[in-house]
Amino acid sequence: MWKSLLTLMDDSVVVLRFPDEFQPDEEPTLKNFKDRLEEINAHNFHFDEKIITSVIQDVKNGMSAHHQDRTVAERRDAEVIIALEERDMKATMAVVGAYGGQDIQSGDIISALTSMEITRGISKNALKKIMVLSRNLEAGEKISLLVAKGKEPIDGENASFTPLVEDFREQALQPQEKEDDEDKVDMRDLGETITVVEGDELIRRIPPTKGVEGYTVKGEIIPATPGKNSKLRAGKGAAISPRDPELVIATISGMPWINKDGADVDNALCLNAVDISTGHVKFKGSVIVSGDIAADMIVKATGSVTVGGFIESANVQAHGDVIAMKGIIGHHVEEGEEHTCFVKAGGKITAKFVQSANLQASGDIELGLHSIQSFVKSKNAVTVMDKSGRTGSIVGGEVYAGSTITTVNLGATAGTQTLVKAFTRFDKYKENIADLNAKYKAAQENTMKIVRAEMDLAKVPKADRTSEQIERVQTMKEESNKEITLSMTRFQLAEEELRKQLNENVVKVTERMYPKVTIQYSDEQVTTKREHSPCKIYFNEYEIKIDPIITKNTNLIND
Repeated sequence: MWKSLLTLMDDSVVVLRFPDEFQPDEEPTLKNFKDRLEEINAHNFHFDEKIITSVIQDVKNGMSAHHQDRTVAERRDAEVIIALEERDMKATMAVVGAYGGQDIQSGDIISALTSMEITRGISKNALKKIMVLSRNLEAGEKISLLVAKGKEPIDGENASFTPLVEDFREQALQPQEKEDDEDKVDMRDLGETITVVEGDELIRRIPPTKGVEGYTVKGEIIPATPGKNSKLRAGKGAAISPRDPELVIATISGMPWINKDGADVDNALCLNAVDISTGHVKFKGSVIVSGDIAADMIVKATGSVTVGGFIESANVQAHGDVIAMKGIIGHHVEEGEEHTCFVKAGGKITAKFVQSANLQASGDIELGLHSIQSFVKSKNAVTVMDKSGRTGSIVGGEVYAGSTITTVNLGATAGTQTLVKAFTRFDKYKENIADLNAKYKAAQENTMKIVRAEMDLAKVPKADRTSEQIERVQTMKEESNKEITLSMTRFQLAEEELRKQLNENVVKVTERMYPKVTIQYSDEQVTTKREHSPCKIYFNEYEIKIDPIITKNTNLIND
């Protein structure tokens, strides 16, 4: 049947032509159609099987007239299609094999790129590859390759700070020396290491960078976010260098204290030891003790206190930091008795270890070796771990932290009763949320006053309503809506912040947590009954959870 119906025109299209009073001489099929295309050398032409199936059905039903002169197959050149993805950051080129037509030429590729306005990030290798691969495509076969890629912007770096003098606090947290070498400390170097003279460089600010702009494959520029600058702070005893605005220098001789964004220099009182021979020490500035602070001695400073040896059963208080290179130790006391050693800092407390002592700090408390049967309280974080992360234990006593508690081992194999309480600020957050919720409810209740005012105004005939009355009610309504929106936003933000803080302020144990350790968050607490592998303890507002931490140490197997 198809032999009499299909005509090849101009060697490019196959047209369907029915003679007058056409009657099929055989059953029309799709296979017969394909066979006829092959006979007229049009087997690789493009045709739509759905259309041919429709024609076959109409022929069977005697409705072939409306298909007269219909193009049913055609020669097609290879087709180039480009798709843009990821906000014009990628361009993928697809090539559809020719249906008896011409393969793609370099001009076709250039035209396709130009029509899509693709000008940047074009890969010449990808274009060459797609040209080669397209030569072997069967009719209608499709290949695709990424041919252009934009560049994401690189945001600028924020300003950073580089200390130019050593930080004495870090030395107390270094990993332990070998047993036969641990006492070999040349305290004669203490002054050279931690004191400065006028003009010495203390800290340098590295300015922020602008970043590198990016671009899309269309050549549109994506600006980079420049880094943020931070103020370089020159505290007391220090100043910005007149020759370099990025540098802080000392203006007096004394004890340098390097902060995250600047530096201070305190007047420093240097002593070999504090004992009966020196008496109690009260000094406006920093105190440097190369040896020990002996039992029953009192040291108070408006700056910081740095001790090269031990603080032993003494009372040491500083507005700044307290550093004890060898440790803080008191005498054993019975439950309920006050510790014989008391150390309080307005800044950080840093020591090798603490034993049978009372430590309180507004800043972090960092111990390199252990905390044994001590009362340790920080308004911020407590860390009992050396710089290597291999050593550090909290055994017995009580440890309170405003934020996180981090240690290697928590408790002891003997089941020593130990209490740790993280995120002690939780109750203040809850109180703040309750207060904000009450304000939100009060703002909602205030809307009833507005409703009553509107109802009262509605009772007044329009002719008798004054502009002042209308304006007053409208103002009340607007202020009420603002107050509701503001109070609701504050309440929701406070709840989000609490969830964030709960997620961050955890107890982290990197090796072992032993039985009889009590973990407390607010009024909730749990006491361990077995040994735990590395774990993270957190509070979800309803219960305290203990989750294992995956470790690379194959000797530790999660329980």
